[in-house]
Amino acid sequence: MTNSTTERIFIIGGTGNSGSKTVQDLISRNISVTLYARNPSKVTELFSENPLINVIQGDLADLAPLKEGLSGHTRLFLLYSNFEDFVEKKITIAKLAYAAGIKQILDISSITAGESWRSGYVGTIHRDAEQGILNIPNRGALVVLRPGRFMSNILTFERPSPDGVMYDTVNANETQGWISPNDIGAVAAAVLSEDINKHGDLVYELIGDVVSLDERSSITSRVLGRPIRYQKVSASSKYDQLMKTGMFPHGAAYNLAASIPTVPPTTTISLGISILIGREPETLEQYILSNKANLS
Repeated sequence: MTNSTTERIFIIGGTGNSGSKTVQDLISRNISVTLYARNPSKVTELFSENPLINVIQGDLADLAPLKEGLSGHTRLFLLYSNFEDFVEKKITIAKLAYAAGIKQILDISSITAGESWRSGYVGTIHRDAEQGILNIPNRGALVVLRPGRFMSNILTFERPSPDGVMYDTVNANETQGWISPNDIGAVAAAVLSEDINKHGDLVYELIGDVVSLDERSSITSRVLGRPIRYQKVSASSKYDQLMKTGMFPHGAAYNLAASIPTVPPTTTISLGISILIGREPETLEQYILSNKANLS
C-alpha cells in the first residue's frame, strides 16, 4: 500500500458506474482525490461533503481547466467514452498529465483492443489510444484495464424490452463474458493505491462472469419475477436498435452488431481479478439482483 498522505489522484470519469466505485474505494483508504466534473452538484450527490474530495468544474471540450488542475497530482484515473474524438483526446490528456508530473495513468480501455489489427471499430480506437499514450516521450507508467461487456449495459441498450424479450445475434447457447463496473472500479482503486513499480505498464483483462444467452434470460427472469426470453435477431435488426438509442456512431453500432459476434467470444473468467482485489468478481446474477429496481 502506498503512503496515502502523499498521494493526490486526479479523476476523469469519476461520477459514472466504474469511476464512482474507484473514488469510494480511494477515499476509504484515506487517499485524496480531485474530480474533474461538469456538474459539481452531482459529485456532492454521490459522495456528500468529504474533505478528501476536491472538485474542478469543467468538461473535456476545453482542456484549460484540466491543464491547470493536474499540477500537484501524482496519478490519473482516465475514463473517456466520446467516440468522436476518442483517440486524440485521450492522447492529449495523457500528454498534459505526464507534463504536469503525473507518475501513473490508469486507463480504462476495452478487451477488444486485443483483437486482430483493425478488425473492429471499438477495438481499433482503444488500441490506437493505448499505443499513442505508450509512444509519449519520457512518460510515466501506464496501467491499462481491458474490461469485457459492462454489466451496466443491461440497464441501457441491452435491457429486456417492455414485453420481456432480450435480443442479440448469436445462438442461445453461446456464451458471453461480462464484468461488473464495481469490479472495474475496485481494480482501478487497487492499482492506484499500490506502489507504481508493482504494476508498471501492465495490462489487466477483466472478465468476471461468463453466461450463455439462455442463462442470462433465466437469471433475469428469476430475479425480476417475470418471464424474460431470448430471441435471436439479424445483424441488421440489432444495428437498427443500437442506432435508435443515439449512443453510437455507425462504426461502433456496426461493430457491436456484425463484427464482435463473429469472432471467438471471450468465454474465460479472468482468474487474476481475485489477486488484484482480494475477492471473487461479482456474478451477473449478483449485479442484476442489486440493480433490480432499475429493471423492474
